[in-house]
Amino acid sequence: MDVLSDILDLLRFKGCVYYTTLFQGVWGIQVPQFSKVARFHVTMSGDCWVRVDGATEPEKLSPGDMIIVPHGAPHILSNSLDAPIQDLEHAMVESQGVQNGVFTYGSDEGRDQTRLVCGHLEYDTRFDHPLMGELPSYIAVKGTQALEFAWFHQAARLMAYEAQSRRPGHAVLAKKLTEVLFVHAMRVWQEETRLNRGFLAALQDEGIGRSLQAMHSQVAKRWNLQGLAREAGLSRSSFAERFRSCLGVTPMQYLTDWRMQRAKRLLADGSEAVESIAEMVGYDSPAAFCRVFKKTVGLGPGKFRRQYRDE
Repeated sequence: MDVLSDILDLLRFKGCVYYTTLFQGVWGIQVPQFSKVARFHVTMSGDCWVRVDGATEPEKLSPGDMIIVPHGAPHILSNSLDAPIQDLEHAMVESQGVQNGVFTYGSDEGRDQTRLVCGHLEYDTRFDHPLMGELPSYIAVKGTQALEFAWFHQAARLMAYEAQSRRPGHAVLAKKLTEVLFVHAMRVWQEETRLNRGFLAALQDEGIGRSLQAMHSQVAKRWNLQGLAREAGLSRSSFAERFRSCLGVTPMQYLTDWRMQRAKRLLADGSEAVESIAEMVGYDSPAAFCRVFKKTVGLGPGKFRRQYRDE
């Protein structure tokens, strides 16, 4: 599994489509803060301005465009930058909510219309990775960026259809399509973002990227600095310096942190004994594993498993 897929699998992103919208004439909606979710909107027709808290400039969406708000920040959707703004909750009451999977709102039905597909992706905040802290206030994927992927717009259209459909399996299909579009958006953002520091910079660095792939694909291997440097095609000193420059931690610290995240997932999802999990994440000694786990997570493996399942 590639590194990005491995991280997304750990965080367990799960899609949910709320509804499609029909915004008419003059309209503006204030979407409130949501924790533990990445909100998204896909434009099916018409134009839409989006202003996200924390962003310096508004973003204009046209048909085929998608925007993701990774940290669930408050944001405004509107037909123009000077449109009057209504809270989403009040707009729902005023428009009598969602009817047959469609939220209709706005004035003057004879004027331009904008159709969106709106929803969110939940993720498990009890797990963590540096990538999440690097995500910007929003990620916009333009339709022109998706032209080489002929399926992108068709998948969005199918998601819109399923959001309104009451056919058997519509909820599951819409959810899966949401997750597919999200992964594509993450991939576009990763490929187009050029940073000097941080996890993306490390992933895009040819040598450091190979070492990260090795760690993620063989987490149980008894790695040392020399072996990771060999994967990167660098000397030990050059590798250690470049890795720390990108990520702010040593290679072995990153490996330890990732192993503990994988161990948390194994404890949460399965029934394997702690001794088996220790071996699965690269520890010969269960006692050593428990010490590192408690130091990193703040509680022992058994207590973590009990607390996770009690929540």
